[in-house]
Amino acid sequence: MLQDKAYNFLIEQIKSGALIPGKFYSLNQFSKDFNFSKTPLRDAVLRLDEERYLDLVPSKGFCIHELSEQEITETYQIREAFECYCLEALSNGLDSERGQAYFHKLQSKIDAQKEIFSSTEDHEAFAQKDYEFHRSMIQYVGNAIMLDFYRKLMYRISRMTGLSFSREGRMKEALNEHIQILEAVRAKDIPQIKALICHQTRTAKSINLDLIKKRRQDQF
Repeated sequence: MLQDKAYNFLIEQIKSGALIPGKFYSLNQFSKDFNFSKTPLRDAVLRLDEERYLDLVPSKGFCIHELSEQEITETYQIREAFECYCLEALSNGLDSERGQAYFHKLQSKIDAQKEIFSSTEDHEAFAQKDYEFHRSMIQYVGNAIMLDFYRKLMYRISRMTGLSFSREGRMKEALNEHIQILEAVRAKDIPQIKALICHQTRTAKSINLDLIKKRRQDQF
């Protein structure tokens, strides 16, 4: 369908950074620039508006949705619940072939983060491996609805996650947190897993809330 084509194109534009936060895009001009019919494009933008990727503003066009403090808080609350549940399941199934495969998958993401930290310190590349580490937890359970929902949650904060790793010391902190989480999974220590996940998600939430406040202050 033409709407799906426009929807997927817009998603790629958002993920690649081609759409600039704070800038409004005219539906008419966008349809001309990228050869989309106006109705499918508008329908795609409406869908993305409902999913909180974009904001459609009458007479102005559309822009990237900027997360509110409430949305940041709610996103991390859901992340915390999902990740605690999934890592408990992984710990309980650690002796199975699937459990071992996912344990090593998580370890490979940590190894990649170690390499980035010790070489380029590229916070965007580090953030991508951070996303893959957390997504792998959810993949283990095999719940398609949960995974789809989680992907959308993670996208919401992906840009801000990259910025958070640019803060001095945060990259090393996150790497150590991941190492400790995986050690707790190896030990099948459920209370420790939950404590570590709660600590990491609440730390990340606090950093992102600070970033929002700073951005607002810079605008004045």
